[in-house]
This record gives sequence, C-alpha cells and structure tokens, in this order.
Amino acid sequence: MSSLSVSARWTFRLHRWALFTWAALVVLGAGLLVWLAGPLMDQAARGWQQLRACQESMCTVDSAAMGRYSSLYDLLTDGMFLMPFLVAAWAGATLTARELESGTALLAWTQGVTPVRWLASRLALPTLAVTAGGGVLVALHRYAWSASEDRVDTRAGWWLLRTFYANGPALVAVCLAALALGALTGLLLPRTLPALGITVGATALLFAAVHWVMPYLWPSVTEVSRFQDGYRGLYTGVEISHGMMTRSGARVPTPECDARSMDVCRRIYEQHDGTGFYTTFHPASHYWPLQLTTTTLLLLVTALLTAASFVVLRRRTG
Repeated sequence: MSSLSVSARWTFRLHRWALFTWAALVVLGAGLLVWLAGPLMDQAARGWQQLRACQESMCTVDSAAMGRYSSLYDLLTDGMFLMPFLVAAWAGATLTARELESGTALLAWTQGVTPVRWLASRLALPTLAVTAGGGVLVALHRYAWSASEDRVDTRAGWWLLRTFYANGPALVAVCLAALALGALTGLLLPRTLPALGITVGATALLFAAVHWVMPYLWPSVTEVSRFQDGYRGLYTGVEISHGMMTRSGARVPTPECDARSMDVCRRIYEQHDGTGFYTTFHPASHYWPLQLTTTTLLLLVTALLTAASFVVLRRRTG
C-alpha cells in the first residue's frame, strides 16, 4: 500500500467526525432548501396572492406561511454566508496546527509519509468535501431564490450581500480560501486556539477585501437622468457611486436639499451648475461576470496560500 494511500486513510480517520458533521449539515441544509423552494414557497405565494387581491381592510391572508417562508429564507441565507467562517475555524484549529502541536505529524513523517504527501492528503479530502457540499447548497439556494420571482413580494435583491454570495460559486471559493488559510496559519503557528482565532479573523478580512474589490472586477455602466426623474438604476444593482452631473460633464456629489418640493431642489442643483443625476452601478446582467471574476480572484488567492503552505512546510522540515 502506498504512503499516499496510508496518509489519506489516516486523514479520514483523524477528521472523520468533522466530515460526518459537514455531511449532516449539507444534507439538512439541502432538505430545508428543497422545502423552501417547494411546499413552503407555494404556501407563501398563496398568501401574497391573497394580499394583492385584498381590496378591504379586513381580509383573510395566510400571514403565518409568509412569515415562515421569510424566516427560513433568512436563516438559511445567514447560515450559508457564515460557512467560510465555519470552515476557517475548523481548518485553523485542526487541519495542521493540532497535529503539529500534538506531535502526530512528526510520527507520520517517520513512518514513510513525506511532509509534502502529509500536507497534500490533509488538503485534498477537505477540499473535495467543501467543494461538493458547498456547491450543492449554492445550487439549491439559487434555485429557491429564483423560484420566488413574481411570487413573493419580499424577494431579496440579487445584489444584496448575503444573497449575492449564497447564490453563486464565489461563496465556495471563499470557503476554499479559508481552508487554505487555516492550513497555512497552522503551519506558521502550531497552536490550536491561536491558529483558530487568527484564521477566522484573517478570513473576515479577506472576505471584506474581496467584496470591496468585486464591483471593480468588471466594467460598470452609468445611467444619467433628469432631476425630475430621480436616480436611474439606484437600488437595482451593485452601486458604485451616484451624484450630480454638471454642464461641463463632471460628476460631483449632489448638494444637500431638505425641501420637499423637487422644483425647489432643482433650482438649488442648477445654481451649482447641475444638469441631472448619474448612477454608476452593475445591473442584473452583470451578475455572472461579477460572480465568475470574483471566484477566479478567490481561487487565485487560494492557490497562492496553498503554495505558501508547502513552502513553509519545506522550510520547517528542512
């Protein structure tokens, strides 16, 4: 039996409870998402149909079904958004740090398993589990979200933070980056609790940085409108900036106006040389370009973190 096969079997035995827990969470989440997209969706949709058809102050509306749908959608979306931090906590605490701290890694290296194969086996099985499980949940969440179009009036906008990531492969890529980050942290700091805390914190910083960069990974569009028409494209996509256009074509912040009449505000804007509003944003048609470019960036970061882990391991083992 090859040393790689032995290392893979040992990895499974060592982390089997974490893998079983992950599988149980995926199965539970998948079942709830199917229920959300099916029977619960139908009940909530009937409630919204009753509410739309209501012309009187006293109507029979299944508000309980509508509330159950909204609560479960929020719960599942929040849970999926927290997945990278769950992966980060596990990876930082157990993937490499615990074995180095306890000395089991050194034992494995003396029994024919090279450090490189040891690390490769530690990364391979969790990567497969995270990719498969996360992919299933993302696909089902997008299915459930798409099924609510024109049926549920409280449908979350595609551009909202939680929905954007829960609906696409970028979330799985964040989980993989958290996994690689945990492995690297454990090699640099082979102490379980400090590695856990640092990995979770670093994952939060990485997630925030990638989300900040995300709108600039794909060319945006700019919509210009008259003052009386308001901002065009605002609250319909990923906004980058909005403000006022001047006669020279410059884009400046919109002057403050507390008046209730648009005519009064328009005169104030025109005194500042304004000609209309502008909004720079990403419309719905940019969803997949943004998802794919963000995913590519995260996979590149994951590859760099993984390569750094092997470099650190080589220096650590001589």
